[in-house]
Amino acid sequence: MTISNELKLNLEYSLNEDIHSVNYFINGQIGDIYKVRTVNGSYILKTSQPSDKLKIEADMLLDFNKYDISVPQVFDVSDRYLLMEFIEESSVPGQVKELHAAKILSDLHSVTNESRMYGYYYNTTIASFTQDNEQTQYSWGLFLGQMRIMPMAKICYDRGQLSKESVDQLETLCRDIYKRIDMSKIVPSLLHGDLWSGNILFNNEGATLIDPAIYFGDREMELAFILMFNTFGETFFNSYSEVHALSDDFYETKVPLYQIYPYLVHVALYGSTYVSGLEEQLKRLKV
Repeated sequence: MTISNELKLNLEYSLNEDIHSVNYFINGQIGDIYKVRTVNGSYILKTSQPSDKLKIEADMLLDFNKYDISVPQVFDVSDRYLLMEFIEESSVPGQVKELHAAKILSDLHSVTNESRMYGYYYNTTIASFTQDNEQTQYSWGLFLGQMRIMPMAKICYDRGQLSKESVDQLETLCRDIYKRIDMSKIVPSLLHGDLWSGNILFNNEGATLIDPAIYFGDREMELAFILMFNTFGETFFNSYSEVHALSDDFYETKVPLYQIYPYLVHVALYGSTYVSGLEEQLKRLKV
């Protein structure tokens, strides 16, 4: 796998230096990813078929940077590629990683918006999917149901990955979200939106976030996703809770409720492997 000479010239122009090597790194959700090397440093090059997805990713990274959240620097972006800083990871003890993660996420979740509305200023992406983010919703329950859970459930159903019975259960759940959690105690917080272990990098300087899927939502949405894959443990939660105390209903109600959307995303991406996990959360919620 290689890149075209035209693209190589574009990258050299953007960096104002010669490229010594371009090596295949990994396959991403929307295209191949390469590691680019020059005399002065290393960079990550994400590629895709022509679309607005990489431009949206660049915008999300730039928005995080406005709030002093550590993310890779963006050097160039088009409808086919995104060139950004390569973050060098180093060996960091597990507990130190959890403390770094608690620091960056508690800082991120302290960011809110003046309008106190859920969503974002433009549509964003998660994996290969678009997240509709019309910032017109003052109700977190309605936003979660109408802009997250049900649109992704429809994608899964249309792909034959979710039964009509499950869709009906999700519709029932979304009608009653407001009865399950205390909306008055939720403040819109800026979320990464897709925080699995591969999207947070560590070195001695701290943590860096990559591949965001941002929007304003209940910060505990992020924490439920962390628990879904056991990304972090007790050290993380103890440190994070010093800044943002967990709500009384977090483990019993919010965790199964807030894991519904990421389970749907994983069903859409990977199929039936994750359906049982989705069904387990619905069972916990007694839908």
